[in-house]
Amino acid sequence: MEQLFALLYQRDPVPEGDVIQRVVGRGKASKAHYRLYSQLRHEGWLVRNSEGQITVLTRTGTLRVHPRGFGFVVNPDYQGDDVFVPERWLLSATHDDQVLVWMRRVPGSPGPEGRIMNILTRATQEVVGRLDRARNGSWRVIPEDPRRPLVWLGRPSTHGLKAGAVALARITEWPLDPKLPVRGEIQEILGEFGSPGVDVRAVMVAHHLPARFPPEVLAEAERLPESVRDIDWHGRRDLTRYPIVTIDGQDAKDLDDAISVERIDQGYRVGVHIADVSYYVPEDSALDREARQRGTSVYLVDRVIPMLPERLSNGIASLNPMVPRLAVTAWVTLDRTGKPIQTAFERTVIQSRRRLTYEGVNRWFQEGQADDAEIGDLLQTAREVHDLLRKRRMERGAVDFDLPETKVILDAAGHPIAIQPRVRDIAESIIEEFMLLANEAVARELLQHQLPGLFRVHDEPGADKLDQFRELIGALGYRLPKRVTPKALQQLLNQIKGRPEERVISSALLRSMKQARYGPENTGHFGLASGEYTHFTSPIRRYPDLWVHRILTKHLEGPIAETDLTRWKLLVSEVGEIASAREREAMDAERDSVALKEAEFMAQHIGEVYDAVISGVAAFGIFVELPNLIEGLVRIEDLPRDYWVHDPIHYQLRGERTGRVFQLGQEIRVRVARVDIGLRRIDFVLDQAATAKPEKSRARRR
Repeated sequence: MEQLFALLYQRDPVPEGDVIQRVVGRGKASKAHYRLYSQLRHEGWLVRNSEGQITVLTRTGTLRVHPRGFGFVVNPDYQGDDVFVPERWLLSATHDDQVLVWMRRVPGSPGPEGRIMNILTRATQEVVGRLDRARNGSWRVIPEDPRRPLVWLGRPSTHGLKAGAVALARITEWPLDPKLPVRGEIQEILGEFGSPGVDVRAVMVAHHLPARFPPEVLAEAERLPESVRDIDWHGRRDLTRYPIVTIDGQDAKDLDDAISVERIDQGYRVGVHIADVSYYVPEDSALDREARQRGTSVYLVDRVIPMLPERLSNGIASLNPMVPRLAVTAWVTLDRTGKPIQTAFERTVIQSRRRLTYEGVNRWFQEGQADDAEIGDLLQTAREVHDLLRKRRMERGAVDFDLPETKVILDAAGHPIAIQPRVRDIAESIIEEFMLLANEAVARELLQHQLPGLFRVHDEPGADKLDQFRELIGALGYRLPKRVTPKALQQLLNQIKGRPEERVISSALLRSMKQARYGPENTGHFGLASGEYTHFTSPIRRYPDLWVHRILTKHLEGPIAETDLTRWKLLVSEVGEIASAREREAMDAERDSVALKEAEFMAQHIGEVYDAVISGVAAFGIFVELPNLIEGLVRIEDLPRDYWVHDPIHYQLRGERTGRVFQLGQEIRVRVARVDIGLRRIDFVLDQAATAKPEKSRARRR
C-alpha cells in the first residue's frame, strides 16, 4: 500500500495501465497485488478520473486527537470538512502534529476519512504525567493528557523515582514502528499527585505556559514609575475631572478599560478610555518581546499567567480608582437611535471615579439605589445606550450565543467546593457593547488611513459544517434557510431560548463556526455581522490590542515615518499568526484546568443522581451535560441490556430489542459512576427513573 501511495503521491495523476504495470507486476505476488489494488479502488482510496488516470486525495494539516483515540486533520486553508482519522490509522502521530493524510470519501459519512501517511512535524517534545513502574521494573510516564504518548524511561534516569508523582519527561526517541515504545528521560518532578497546585502546574507545563518572567523583563518593569509624572502629561488632554468609571469582575486587578457617557443634543457621547500600555512598553523592548511571545494573559482556574509583569498590569497601567492614569480615549457620538455619527481619538489622562463591579452594578439595576447620584445617572445613561447599540447589532444580524461559562469555586487549598454557571447580566452586557463600539471605531480609523492594523477576522462557516449542523437541528425539529446568514442563525437561537435543547444546539452551532483569528487583512467578522473589526480594548492582556495601540497612537502624533510603516507591514502577518496560536493554546489550557477541577469535584459525588441533557450521541455511548455544565459519558456497556444501534443521521441510539431511544437534547437522570481525575473523565450510568424515549413535545416538527 505504501509503495502504491508513494508512486501516486509523487506522480499524481498516473495512467491506470502504468499503475497496474508498476505495482501489480507479474509473478506469484501479482494476484495478491491486484486484489489489493481492486480493494483500494472499491474502498475509495484510489480515484479514477475521466481520462482513465488514477489519483489519490491528500491533505496536509494539524492533527487534533480526541481523548478517546480518534482524530481529525484540520487546515483552515481548505474549505471542506476536517478529515476524520480512526485510531488504527493514526500511525504514531499525536495531538497537534503536522501530518500528511490520505483521504477517501465514504458514502453516508458526514465528511472525508483518512489515514496518516507521514508525520511532517512533531508537536510533542515533552509529556507531563504520573510516574508508574511496570511489572518488569521499567519506569514510564503515563500522560495526564490521553492525546499524548506514553513515555518509557531509560534506566539511568530512573534513580530515586516515586510511583504516582507527577513528572515532566522529554522525548528522546520516536520509533519508526508505531508499535514500539516512545522513549524519554525525566526533566522535572512537579510534585505529588493531589498536592495543592500540582495539577494546574502540570497543565501549565503541558501547554508550555511560562511560570515566571525573564530577569531582563522584570528589570525593565521595575524601572517604570509607580505614578503618573509631570512629563507624562505632555500632549494629553486632562480628563481627570470627567465622570469616568471602571466596571470589572470582583477579582480583577488588571483594569484596562473605563467608560463615560453623557446625553447631548444629537443623542449621546460615549467615551471608551483604554489604558495606554504602549506608552510604557516601547517597541522591541524586553517587555514588548516577552508580551509578543506570550500573546495573551491566561486565566487558569486558580491563577492568572499575565502577559505583562504585575508591576505594570496591576500597577501603573491599571486604571485604578482615584489616581491619574494614562489612557487612549475613543470618543463616539451617537444619534438618538444609537447610530455612530462621529468618532475621535486622543491620548488622555483620566482618573476613575469608582471601581465598580459587575455584581454591584447588576444589584444597582435590580434595586435602583445608588449612593452617588452622578454615578447612578451615568449607569442609567449607559443602560439606555446599551439598549440602542444592542438593538442595532441584533437588527444587522449579529449572532449572540450567550453560552454560560463555568465558574469553579476553590477552597484555600485549591480544591473545588462548588461548580456553577457564571451568570452574565446587564452590567457585563453594557461593557461588551461599549467595547464592541470602540473596536469597530478603531478598525474604521485604521482602514480609512491605510494603517498596518491587526484585524479580528471571523470567516463564514464552511458549507460542509453547516450541512452537518442542518442535519443535527433537523433531528430536533428545526430548520435553516438555504442561504445562511448571521441573522438566520440568531433567529434560530431566539427560537430555542429556554428549551431543553438550547445549550445542545448553541454549542453545536459554535463548533460549526470557524475560529476567529488575527490578520492584516480586514475581511469582516461573521459572528458580529461587522464589516470592520479589531481588538483595541484590552492591551494589558492581549498583544494584538497593544499592537493596535502602538499604530493608533503613532498616527495621532502626526504622519508616520515610511520606515515605521514598512517595518510594521513586514511584521504584522507574523504577529497575527503568533497571537492566534497563543490564543488557542491559552483556551485549551483554561479548559483543561477547569476540566481537572470538574473531575476532582465529581469524584466527591460518586453515586449521586443529577438531571442531565444528552449533549452528544456516539457509537460508544451518550454524552450528557449537567445543569452546572459538567459533561460526562454514559458508556454503551452501561446502558440497559439491549442491542444498541447508532443512528448518526437522527443523533440517536436505538435499542433493537426494546425500541428504546436516546436522542440528542433529551432530558434524562444519571448517577455518577466513575471518575478518573488524571484523565479528566467522568462516567455516568442511567438512574432507574431516566427517560427512555425522547419527549415528542420537545421537538418541533415542521
